[in-house]
Amino acid sequence: MSQEKRRFTRVPFKVHVQLTADDFLYSSEEISNLSVGGCLLPITGDLEEGTQCHVRIMLSGTSSELSIEADGKMVRCTPDAVAVEFVRIDPDSLFHLQNVVRYNSPDPDAVEAELRKHLNRA
Repeated sequence: MSQEKRRFTRVPFKVHVQLTADDFLYSSEEISNLSVGGCLLPITGDLEEGTQCHVRIMLSGTSSELSIEADGKMVRCTPDAVAVEFVRIDPDSLFHLQNVVRYNSPDPDAVEAELRKHLNRA
């Protein structure tokens, strides 16, 4: 997909992530790219487009264990990766997700503009 069609900036993120789909748990130690709208995970398995799933991204701090959790739908499955579109995310997880993308982007101002533009459409 061309960058022009993408609504949100994507960033690589090296953390533990879990994907649950059809009662199976998949995990990885990195996210190939992460955006406010979804993620690309380097996960292999017998996965199919359109499958509903749950993504849990583990964030660890000095005093607590945090995670970003979102319900999603697999929009692309290849032999070595799965692309997930987030379809439901709670406000706390969305707040953390926005900060992760903002602080890991080479252009945080562009991310901020994308978020404002998206919120004005909602």
